Amino acid sequence: MADQVAVNYFHAFLDRHSTHRYTKHEIIVFQGEAPRSAYVVKSGIVKAYNLSSAGDEKPVAFYEADNIFPAPWVYGKAASATYYYEAFTPEVEVYALDRNNFVKFIRERPDLLYQELERLLMEQLGSSIRLNALQHSRARDKLIYTLHYLALSHGTPHDQHIILNLELTHQDLANLTGLTRETAATELNKLKKQGVIDYGKNIPYKLNLARLTRLLNDEFIDDLQSTLQLT
Repeated sequence: MADQVAVNYFHAFLDRHSTHRYTKHEIIVFQGEAPRSAYVVKSGIVKAYNLSSAGDEKPVAFYEADNIFPAPWVYGKAASATYYYEAFTPEVEVYALDRNNFVKFIRERPDLLYQELERLLMEQLGSSIRLNALQHSRARDKLIYTLHYLALSHGTPHDQHIILNLELTHQDLANLTGLTRETAATELNKLKKQGVIDYGKNIPYKLNLARLTRLLNDEFIDDLQSTLQLT
């Protein structure tokens, strides 16, 4: 749980900086580019992705409010952006900060350092869950474990269900799982008939976490969900 005093202090610092607005599909940072600024999401969602040699999009992560990107460059571990960063929602607003000033600010506050460490650890945990999902051979399992990853990392609890904060198309889910759009749509429809997921036009994905969890073959799932406070 984030320290509210630290959060307020962080927001006061951010509000001293200018912001930039982007529309859906507009690229904020190009892969291989040395960014002009460190960025922090103010509103909307930013997608990080790579492109395969065939030009297929391979999503890596989604960044929501208060998330910093591109972190490897911001913290001096990469000379340039390792991925593309693109506006995923219709409207995105980000703070633009001098990275040296940002790192100096973070270092001066142990509570902010811990908050940032916690955020990066959760990001790493999410990446591990996604990697596990992609290692499954069956299309159904890839989708089930990917939906579980999305529920844990980008879901909001609501009446025994999880509402995904991401407006995903069948193509988005196909890109996330490495499946074709047709296969992803077929498997998704099967899960809908089983009551695992519900969705419709202009209606966000709603997951029945209990039913989804029963389809997973992982003894550590309950501990993980408890840690991420989604049960």
